[in-house]
Amino acid sequence: MNMFWRSNNDQVKRMANFYPKGLKMDFCSIPALASSKEVQKLDLGYCGNTKWFLGVDNRKSDKLSISLTCEPAQSCLAHMENWAVHADVTVRFVNQKAHEKSLTASEFDVQFDRKDKEGHNWKHTFEKVTMNEKSGFYMNGTAMFQVHIGITKVEELYSGDFVDLSVPREGESDMVLVVGDKKLHVSKQILSINSPFFQALFNGSFNESGMSEIPINNVDLNAFHIFLQYIYMAPIEICEENVSQLLLMGDQFVVKKLKRECENFLLRKDINQEDAMELAIFHSLDRVLCHKIKDKSVEELTIWRSLGKPLPPNAKELLDKILVDVPAPEKKEEPEPEETPVESESSTSTESTEVSSTSSSSTTGTDSDA
Repeated sequence: MNMFWRSNNDQVKRMANFYPKGLKMDFCSIPALASSKEVQKLDLGYCGNTKWFLGVDNRKSDKLSISLTCEPAQSCLAHMENWAVHADVTVRFVNQKAHEKSLTASEFDVQFDRKDKEGHNWKHTFEKVTMNEKSGFYMNGTAMFQVHIGITKVEELYSGDFVDLSVPREGESDMVLVVGDKKLHVSKQILSINSPFFQALFNGSFNESGMSEIPINNVDLNAFHIFLQYIYMAPIEICEENVSQLLLMGDQFVVKKLKRECENFLLRKDINQEDAMELAIFHSLDRVLCHKIKDKSVEELTIWRSLGKPLPPNAKELLDKILVDVPAPEKKEEPEPEETPVESESSTSTESTEVSSTSSSSTTGTDSDA
């Protein structure tokens, strides 16, 4: 199932601004739901350091119950029972014959945690639902759902085997980085060795060089925390839900090794290839794109080129070389503005001249008479 959001989806881009902690918007389908005698649990993938599941229960006549639950990703360490994720959720039960008859359930600021023994932190029941093709909710042996999860807050989720940066460590911590309202106690030496950005920040001629606390702006706290764990050599896991943020961190703080490891993850065959290419384009990853282009057929590349995606130089050169015998898609020419017919202008000009001559004659005649 596709777990990435499309970078060319304007709706997703707008909504992502409201949910910097994580956003999931996806369609999913469940086969053989009409005849199911047990609750079906669908893996929705990762979002906001957590793995999400959709539960669907059709055992009661004329009713369909749905539930959402989540659990910490393997790369995270939950502090006992204290972890929690707050999210706005919407689940749409799609009517495949008439979309306007689809059923929607939503709720804001739902808290997901381990306190619910059943693990279903959010539930909803659609009443009077007929599961057959006539109703439109069950077509070709499949029921379809649209799931939106927008994470607003994450509590007590950290990288596995993490280094606790919330408190100073004697003989090591000599700098405080401030992200939002959180203070992270770090070692200038460790950060300087691994990042030219921090080397210049701590030892250059910047105003921040003499500060004991330095604000780090325009970063996501969770992503920055994972980035620091990487710098401190904690065993973080690069996965679908954090690779894009880690690439941004690698760029921003000039950590080439991290960026290389993210590229290697995107080169894997067991992830969605289309989404990997979208991310490679967004981050201008020439090496990844060249590998992906070599793995695609001429037909696939022809369709892909017609979309007009901007490519870094090596990838563009390789694509043009492979498709050298395939005509490039024609650009639509804009219609030229209509020109006013020459005769009209001429006619107008003649009329003006005549009026002018008449006026001139009249004036001359008057002078003569005088």
